[in-house]
Amino acid sequence: MFDATAKNTIAPLILRMALAVIFLYHGQQLIVPEQTRYGSNWMPKENAQHPAVQLAVAWGQLIGGCAMALGFLTRLAALGLIAIMVGAIQLVHWPNGFDIRKGGWEYNFAIIAIALALVFTGGGTLSMDRVFYLRRRRARA
Repeated sequence: MFDATAKNTIAPLILRMALAVIFLYHGQQLIVPEQTRYGSNWMPKENAQHPAVQLAVAWGQLIGGCAMALGFLTRLAALGLIAIMVGAIQLVHWPNGFDIRKGGWEYNFAIIAIALALVFTGGGTLSMDRVFYLRRRRARA
C-alpha cells in the first residue's frame, strides 16, 4: 500500500513542487526587474537582441511554475519547461560543457530529467489533473 501511495502521490508531488519552486523563483526574477548591485537582471547584455524571446521564456517559466504547483496540465507544462531548458542549453550553456562550475548544462539536464519523469507519470493523485479526470469520469457515467 505504501508503494502505491509513494508512486502515485508522494513522488509526483515532490517532483512538481521542486520544479514549481525553481521556475516560480526564476520566472518572477525575469518578470519583475530587480535592481541589484550588478544592474537589472531583466535584460542581460548578451541576450539583449532577443527581448521577445526573453519575455516569452520569463512568462513560460512563471506560468509553468504555477502549473506545476497546482498540478494543472502537468504533462503539457512539463514539456514546455523541457523546451525552455533545451533552449537554455543550446543558447547559453552548451559552449561551456557539462560542468555546472564552468557554466555548463548540468543543472539544466537535471531539470529536464525531473520534467521528463512528470511527462511519463503525470501530476499524481494530489493534482488538479486528477480532479478534472474524476469529473470527466463522473460525467460519462
